[in-house]
Amino acid sequence: MKIKLLSNMKAYLQKLSKTLSLMLLLILAVSSCKKETTIKPVPDDPAVKTPTITGKINGKAFAIKENGIKSTLYTTSGDGVKSLETSATLDADGNKLTFFIDDLKNGAIALTKKSGTSFNPGTKTIKVNAGTTQTYVQYFNSGNAYYALSGSITITITDTYITVKWNIMFKDASNHEFSSSGEFTITFASVITKPKSEVKDPTPVADKPTIENIAPTKGRAGDTVSITGVNYSTTIADNMVKFNGVNAEVISATATKLMAKVPAGGSTGTVSVKVKNSEITTGPAFTYIQAATFASFSPSSGKVGDTIAIKGTNFSTTLADNIVKFAGPQGLLVGAEVISATATQLKVKVPQSAATGTLTIAINNGAPITSASAFTVTVPQVPNNGWTQVDQTVSPQTGILSAASGNRMLFANGKTGRNLYYSSDKGLTFTNIFNSIPLVKDTLKVNYLVADGNYFYIATNLGVIKTDGTTFTKLTISPNAPNLSFNGIVARGDKIYLLSGANYYVSLNGGANFQAKAANLGGAVRLDNITSDNGGKYFYAIDPTSSKFYRSTNQGETWLVTPAATGVYPLSEGYKNILSSPGYTYAIFSGSAQLTGNRLYQSRGQGDVFTKVSDEQVNVIKQWGDYVAYGGTSFSLSNDVGSTYKNYAIPTGCTITGIERIENIFFIFCNAPGGQSVRIYKRAF
Repeated sequence: MKIKLLSNMKAYLQKLSKTLSLMLLLILAVSSCKKETTIKPVPDDPAVKTPTITGKINGKAFAIKENGIKSTLYTTSGDGVKSLETSATLDADGNKLTFFIDDLKNGAIALTKKSGTSFNPGTKTIKVNAGTTQTYVQYFNSGNAYYALSGSITITITDTYITVKWNIMFKDASNHEFSSSGEFTITFASVITKPKSEVKDPTPVADKPTIENIAPTKGRAGDTVSITGVNYSTTIADNMVKFNGVNAEVISATATKLMAKVPAGGSTGTVSVKVKNSEITTGPAFTYIQAATFASFSPSSGKVGDTIAIKGTNFSTTLADNIVKFAGPQGLLVGAEVISATATQLKVKVPQSAATGTLTIAINNGAPITSASAFTVTVPQVPNNGWTQVDQTVSPQTGILSAASGNRMLFANGKTGRNLYYSSDKGLTFTNIFNSIPLVKDTLKVNYLVADGNYFYIATNLGVIKTDGTTFTKLTISPNAPNLSFNGIVARGDKIYLLSGANYYVSLNGGANFQAKAANLGGAVRLDNITSDNGGKYFYAIDPTSSKFYRSTNQGETWLVTPAATGVYPLSEGYKNILSSPGYTYAIFSGSAQLTGNRLYQSRGQGDVFTKVSDEQVNVIKQWGDYVAYGGTSFSLSNDVGSTYKNYAIPTGCTITGIERIENIFFIFCNAPGGQSVRIYKRAF
C-alpha cells in the first residue's frame, strides 16, 4: 500500500513539473511577442508629501494645493505606454490649466502646435474620437481655450511621485503671445487610473466649425473682434457670426480666423459661428461696455498724495481699466494711481508733477472724458532744511541752465526758453531780460549758457549773444548763415569754440570774428554739450543718440570715440547740465531716454573709463575749480575735486534741476511740490 502511494505521488509530481514548464514557455512566448515598456524611477525625495502646482501664466502667479488638482493615469494591460492628464483649477471662476502627457517617461518633451486647433488644423479625413497621440497643454480662461504652440516640459518620475516642469508659449485670437512656466508634483497615490480607451481628444478634427478663443472679450459696438478656430470658409459671405443672437458683419475670413464687427443693438452674451449649412458653434461670451460718464470729483483742491473721489457711471471694477490723468507742466497730462474702483466711483491719488487744471478719465480704452471744472493743486509749507528761499520763481518747472561770473548770474528755463533772468547782486534780486535779446522772440529758445569770467555767451536756436548783463551783441558766426543753431559752446577767455552739426567755428578774439572749419565727428551725426578741461587741451562731447562718449585733443576739430559706455544721456525736458570737465570729467548717464534712473559717473582718465559716484538719482553736475556739486533729491558737495562729498538735505518734496555758485553761496533750482514752478534756494558753505 505504501509503495503504491509513493508511486502515485511520483507520477503526480512529474505531471506537475511538465505543466509548470508549459506555463513558463507560454509566458516567455507572450513576452517575446510584446515587450512592455517600464517607467524607470529615480530615487525618492522624502520631502514630497502632497500634490502642488505653482507657476506663472501671462504674468500672473498662481499656487494650487491638492484639492485643486485632478490627475488621471491612463494605462492598459499589455501596453507599456502610459498617459497622464493633470488639471489644476486656477480660481473660483473655473479657469484651468491642463497637461496631457501622451507617453509618460523620464525626460524632456518639445511641444508642437496642437492638431485640430486654429494653429494646426490637421487633416479633415482623420477624425479622432477616442485616444490621442499628441502631448499638449491647454489653458482655459473666460470661455477661451488656448493651446501651447511651443516650449517644453520635463518629467521626473520616482517610486511615489511625478514632477513636471514647463516653459511654454500661448497665442490668442489677436496674435498676442504670452508665456507660462512653473512645475507641479503629484503622487501616484493621488491619481485616478483609467483604461486608455477613455482618453478623449479635446480637438478632434471634424467638419464642424469650432471657436477656440476670441479677442478682445469685451468692447463697444463697432469694435473689431478676432475669432479663431477651424473649418471656416475663406468666402466671407459663407460665415455667419452672431453676438448673443445679433448678426455681426464679417470683414475678413481665413480657414482659421474670422474678423467681425461688434453689432450695434447687441448685448452681453456668447459669440456663435455657422458656416454654410453647418451646425451652430457657440463660443465664449463677449461683454458689451457702455460709455462712461464723468459727473464730479471731490475735494476740489488738494496736495500731491491726497486722495480724490471721482463719481460717474460705467467705470470698470478692474483698476487697470480706468485711466485718470491730471493737468501737468507745459500742458502735459500726468497719470494718477487708481487705488479703488466701483461702477460709479474711482479713488485716485494726486500724482507728483500735477498742476492746477481739469481731470480726464478713459475707461476700458474708451475716448477720454474731461471734467467740467478744474482741480486746484495746493502746495504745503515744508521745512527748508537750512536753505533760504530766493524771492523768485520760474514757471513751468523743468531743467535750468545757468552761468555765473563774479557777482553776476544768468539762468534760463531749459526747455521753453521764454525767460532769461539776470542778477548783479549775488542772487538777491533777479530781472527777466529775455526781451532784451536782439533776436526774434516768437521762436527764440535758449540752448546753452556759459561764462568766460567777463562775459556771458547765450547759445540759442537763432545764433549766439554776447552780454555783460546789460548790453547785448549778436555775434557774426557765419555771414552766409546768420541764424545758426548751436549744439555746443566752450568759452575760455577770448577763445570761443562753437559746434553746429558738422560745422566748427573758432574765435580767438572774443567773438569779433570766427574761422569756419569742417569738424570730423568720428562717425557721429551730431555731438552735444561740448565742454573742456581748464587748460583747453581736452574737449569732450556726447552723442545724444547713443551711449558713446567723445574726446578731442585739438580743440574740437577732430573727435574720437572713447572706450567708455555707461548708458544714454538724459537730454529731455531741458536738462543740459549733464556733462562737466574743468577738473575731472563728470557725466550723467541714464538707463533709458527718460529722466529716471540717472546716475553720476566720474572719469579721471580723460573719459576712457567712468566709475559711478553715487546710486542717487542725479539731474545736474557743476564744477568750479576744486568744488564739485551735484543734485537730485539731495545736494552733494565736494571741495577736493570729487574725492570726497558731503550730502545735504534740501527743502522737503523738492527735486534739484539746476545748481549755481557765487563765491561761497550755492544756489539750487528746485521743481517744487505741486509741479507748477521752479523755486530757488541758497545756502552758504
